[in-house]
Amino acid sequence: MKNKIITNPFEKVMNFRDMGGYQTEDGRNIKKGVFYRSGDLSKMTANDKAVFETLGIRTIFDYRDHGEAKVKPDPVFANVVNIRIPAKGNVGFEMPTVTLKDIDNREFLQKINGEIFTEMYSQMAFNNPSYQKLMEIVQEPDQLGLLHHCAAGKDRTGVGGALILLALGIPRDTILVDYLLTNDYMKPMRDAMIPILSQHLNKQEMQQFGDIMSAKESYLQAVFQAIDQNYGDTDRYLEDEFGLDFSKRQRLQHYYLE
Repeated sequence: MKNKIITNPFEKVMNFRDMGGYQTEDGRNIKKGVFYRSGDLSKMTANDKAVFETLGIRTIFDYRDHGEAKVKPDPVFANVVNIRIPAKGNVGFEMPTVTLKDIDNREFLQKINGEIFTEMYSQMAFNNPSYQKLMEIVQEPDQLGLLHHCAAGKDRTGVGGALILLALGIPRDTILVDYLLTNDYMKPMRDAMIPILSQHLNKQEMQQFGDIMSAKESYLQAVFQAIDQNYGDTDRYLEDEFGLDFSKRQRLQHYYLE
């Protein structure tokens, strides 16, 4: 699989990309212009909104909690349905809003580490109303293109993106490649924050910052491991969690692969 070129047509939408182009094991590819993923949409400029309206998006799916969405609401577009169902579950902390003000907080940083994020990932993949609704939408071509997002487009969107790709028959190693692309898209922001934070945060706190702001292979691997432990394989998982039996997955692939 060729590496994707890091491009983002938006001025104020972080971590945006088309999920099209990935190849299944049988050599088909996901169509472009169907599934998109990103971070927060609330700062869209006029130019950004004009770009958005060229993409054929019919549904914006927001994984954020109520508090996040209240502070930074999604824009509203004509003929686009906005759906928000929180995906995080009960993990004991509020998700960061990826602004310097919110992350530069010792109390918050002391609560968060890679182990907590790993546990969050493994829990999110099961009995989750957000992803159950996502998979309903994916089965309705007239509701797509779909843009799904959270705050950074990394964690909740990362799991949602993985589930879409699993349903379409994309190999797990390719799904990891897509997930880890977030590190490339978010690098300019991380690089700008590091010198400011490092002036007064200690080494451990900077490590916590890295845990928050990085897409780590171990996070998404925790999802795959939990699927295998709980269900034995991906096929059974998709059928039992989302009702995606073999025939429904075949129909998805007919719609969205070429």
